[in-house]
Amino acid sequence: MKGLTLLELVITMGLVSVVGLLLVVIIVNSTGVFYKESSKLSQGLNINDALSSIRSDIKQSAGVAASYVDGSTTYTSGTTQLVLKRSSVDSSNNLISNTYDYFVYFLDQKKLRLKTFPDPSSTRKQQDKIFSTLVDFLLFQYFDLNNPPTEVTPEIAGKVRITITLKEKSGAGYETKTATSEATLRND
Repeated sequence: MKGLTLLELVITMGLVSVVGLLLVVIIVNSTGVFYKESSKLSQGLNINDALSSIRSDIKQSAGVAASYVDGSTTYTSGTTQLVLKRSSVDSSNNLISNTYDYFVYFLDQKKLRLKTFPDPSSTRKQQDKIFSTLVDFLLFQYFDLNNPPTEVTPEIAGKVRITITLKEKSGAGYETKTATSEATLRND
């Protein structure tokens, strides 16, 4: 009966160690790629959700309001805040003439927020929603409807351009993603 020699045993253990080490390296690298790609996907979804919501509200708005006052807080349309006025709705979902609900998009530290302030006669609910906690940059620009468009003050705008940059830690570095979109106001 023949057994294993010490040399054969050492060579076998060495090969098993090398294969095990290669498996660990592959698993670690795969995990890093997964987290990096997951981060990119998460950022993309955050930007798409935010832009979609803002565009939808712009398209349904009667115009951009110069400002809105809520108690001691004043929200003013400008490069980092957007105050939209949308016609209020009654319980049958009909528009209430000359009555408006206000939608305010703004950057609060790194959070992109939406606050809704309905008129007391409106059936819309007041809300405070956070779209993302990773916003590095937010810019609202206001344009007329001429071709080519000219930048104007917010309250006479016919079109709004939104630029958002998200920045998220990914491994040793940061992943950034910027998206720009624009929408035309309904202007009733």
